[in-house]
Amino acid sequence: MRMWMDRFIDYLATKQGMADALKAVIASGDSDPFAESLDRISTAISTLLKAGAEAGVLRSDVDPLDVGFSLGGILLITTDKGLRDRAGRMLDLLLDGLRHRTD
Repeated sequence: MRMWMDRFIDYLATKQGMADALKAVIASGDSDPFAESLDRISTAISTLLKAGAEAGVLRSDVDPLDVGFSLGGILLITTDKGLRDRAGRMLDLLLDGLRHRTD
């Protein structure tokens, strides 16, 4: 899960410049280019969460979209290349919150 999170943040960072163009497409009312991507991301996160829950290492009560939006939030505040280390630490915190606990 953590490796996927790292790769996803790096992927999103490369697409950052497209955000304004996509917002313009949505504002035109013609289509929502985010809908299909959101579904794919949610499915990927759901698969990882389910595998982690079945292995007993991740919680089973987590909404995949909550994780996806959390990743997006981390990206928003760490877009500067000098902040990639901070993004990694924040991913660690997010993953720690996803861990299964018995207490």
